[in-house]
Amino acid sequence: MRLNVSPNRMELLRLRRRLALAQRGHRLLQDKLEQMMYQFLSLIKETKALSEEVNKKIKQVFLHLVISRGLMREEDFHQAIKMARIELGFQSVPAKIMNVSVPRFGLKEPALKLNYDFFKVNPQLDVALAELRDLMPSMIRLGELSKSCRLLSFDIERTRRRVNALEYLLIPSISETIRAITDKLNEFERSNLLRLMRIKKLTR
Repeated sequence: MRLNVSPNRMELLRLRRRLALAQRGHRLLQDKLEQMMYQFLSLIKETKALSEEVNKKIKQVFLHLVISRGLMREEDFHQAIKMARIELGFQSVPAKIMNVSVPRFGLKEPALKLNYDFFKVNPQLDVALAELRDLMPSMIRLGELSKSCRLLSFDIERTRRRVNALEYLLIPSISETIRAITDKLNEFERSNLLRLMRIKKLTR
């Protein structure tokens, strides 16, 4: 689509500068998009591997919980679950991937506090809670990765829209307008040349 501008040399120079800037921006955005896709695929791969590992360990934790529940009185089991605590200490750490802010946490070693009566509790419950404590860093890391993938995917989509807008709308429009102005100016020059030739012929 041709831009609505006056067909003169000043506009032609301005459009040529604008075209060079748009082409440079397109190249930079294209490079950024490729790097973002590489980072995104790496995150997806890490997320998938960690998710499979966490799911496997969670199944193991539930297995120990089911065994302990089967070997304990229901009231004792529920009371022990209420009394047990896993304390976490972490702080947010600023992090960026390709200029996209992503969540990162500095995590302290989780502490397991078993405040129940050990004589009423099956040892399988201790094992389950210890495994759950050890699993906490992986679960938090999985949350970080999942959120990072989501944020990066939004920015990839936004960058792709910009690349497409430059490639299929702005750059073709400027190029078409430059060609149209160039043709118009060439036509003016030919008309002026013919006029001068006529004047010269008449003045002989």
